[in-house]
Amino acid sequence: MMNYVTKREYTGMNANTLAAAGVDAVVTFKQAIKDLGVPGPKMKGLKACATLIRFGKETIENEEGKTVKKPIYFSVFDAAEVLARK
Repeated sequence: MMNYVTKREYTGMNANTLAAAGVDAVVTFKQAIKDLGVPGPKMKGLKACATLIRFGKETIENEEGKTVKKPIYFSVFDAAEVLARK
């Protein structure tokens, strides 16, 4: 389970999420358009295979009053399906 463009492996709960989705390589929407050259209209109708999470620099307060990093959610698409639409 890796990012097709960056060749980085996903770890932690993101790796578990991708394992449940049953994909080997994924790309984000922007990577599909910018790096792989897939036109936006061809991406229309393609379903995201998973929603992953990363933590940004910005912090928020949780229910207990502790300061935690703000989660940022993003969708990823199966790289094989994206490349088939190229």
